[in-house]
Amino acid sequence: MAFFIMAPFCLTAQTPAGAVQALNYPGLEKKLKTSDADIQDPKKNIKVKTWISRADLMINIYNVHNDLLRKGQDPVSVKLFFKEPLEIKTSQEGADKIETYVYDRVNIKFRNGVVESWVDTKPIHPDPLGEAIKALDEANKLNTDGKADKDITATIKSLKAALETEAVVQYDKKNFKGAHDNFVKILDLNKLPQMKNVVDTIYYYYGGRAALEDSNYAEANRMFEEAVANKYEDPYLYVFRKQAYFGSGDTAKGVAVIKEGFNKYPENQSILIEMINYYLTSNQADEALKLLAVAKASDPQNVSYTFAEATLYDKMGRFEDAERSYKACMDINPNYFDASYNLGVLYFNKAVKIYEDASKITDNAAYEKVKKEGDDVLLQAVPYMQKAHEIDSKDRASLETLKTIFYRLKMDDQYKQVVEELKAL
Repeated sequence: MAFFIMAPFCLTAQTPAGAVQALNYPGLEKKLKTSDADIQDPKKNIKVKTWISRADLMINIYNVHNDLLRKGQDPVSVKLFFKEPLEIKTSQEGADKIETYVYDRVNIKFRNGVVESWVDTKPIHPDPLGEAIKALDEANKLNTDGKADKDITATIKSLKAALETEAVVQYDKKNFKGAHDNFVKILDLNKLPQMKNVVDTIYYYYGGRAALEDSNYAEANRMFEEAVANKYEDPYLYVFRKQAYFGSGDTAKGVAVIKEGFNKYPENQSILIEMINYYLTSNQADEALKLLAVAKASDPQNVSYTFAEATLYDKMGRFEDAERSYKACMDINPNYFDASYNLGVLYFNKAVKIYEDASKITDNAAYEKVKKEGDDVLLQAVPYMQKAHEIDSKDRASLETLKTIFYRLKMDDQYKQVVEELKAL
C-alpha cells in the first residue's frame, strides 16, 4: 500500500513586461541578419551595445509567439493576431476534443476549445535563449567600466523571464531535465555582477522538483537544501526532500526530514501521507494507524485513508476492525472494487481458518457444528465478491473465488454460471 502526492507545479509561463508585439517574422529575420553581420564586424563586435542588442533580439525571437499566446485562450482571441488558420486538424484524446490550428510558422493546440500548447514549426533561430546567454556574456566581458550595467540588468531580467517560460514549457512536456536546466540557467544569471547576489529561492525549489521528477536525486537534494538554506517555506518542500533522500538511498535523512515537516505542519495532508507511507513500508502498523486517524479526522471522505486502515487491520489479524473499515469504505464509495473484493477475501480467509479448526475435531457432531460455522462465514463473502465482479466484470480473481465458494457450498447453479463466465473471458 502506498499513497502518492504531487503538489501542483505553480509557475506559469510569463509574458514579458511591455506591449505585445505584432507578428513580424520578416522584420525579426532582417534584424537577425544585421546582428549576425555586426558580430563579425571588427568595429562593431567590440561594442557592448552590439551584444546587448543581440541578446534582446534573441529574447524577442524566442517570444515571437509567447507574447501573443497563453494557455486557456479561446479561438476568437487567437484569431485576432493569427487570423484564420491554413488548416484545422481534429482528433480525440479520451473524452477531450483536440483541435490543432495550423499556421505557416506555428501550430496551436486547443483542448476542449482552449489553448493548451503551441509549437514553432519554422523557428527563426534554433536556440535563441542559448544565443542570448552567449551575447550577454560577451557584453559583460566588454563592459569593463560598468557604464552599461543598467541596460545589461534590464536584459538579464527579460532573459530570466524567458527562461522561466521555457522551464515551464519543458516541465509540461515532461522533459524534466530540460526544465531543470533552464532553472539552473536562471540561477546562473543571478551570479552576474549586475544582479548583486540576488537569490531567487523559488527557482531552487522548482529546479529541485524537476530534478526529482528526472530521478536525479543528488541534484534534487542539492537544490532543495539550497532552498532550505535560503528560508524557503512550503510544506511540500519536506515531502519532496524526503522523496529525494529516499531515492538516493539516504533513508535516515529522509525520515528525519519528514518528521521535521510533520512537527511544523502536523495537519498537512501531503506530509501525513508521506509519514503514513514510511510507517507502512517499515512495518510500523500501530504508528501508521495513529496517523491515519489524524488524516481521517481532517478528511473523513477520503476513502484511501479508510482503505489503508482496513488493510492494516486485516494484516494485523484484527478481523472485526478490518470488517468495519472495509464496510466504511463502501459507505463512502459503493463502487470501490478493492474494498469490496478485500472484504470478500476477509470472510473467505476466516472461513478457511474455521475449516482448518474443524478438520482437527474427531467427534462428528462437533465437527459438523464447526463446519456449519465455516459455511455461514464463507457465504458472507458471496455478495461482496459478486459486487466486485459487478464493478469489474473482467476481473478473473473475483470469479475464481466465487467458483471456489459455490463449489464448496454445493451451490451448483451458481457454480455453473461462474464457470461459463470464466470461459467467456
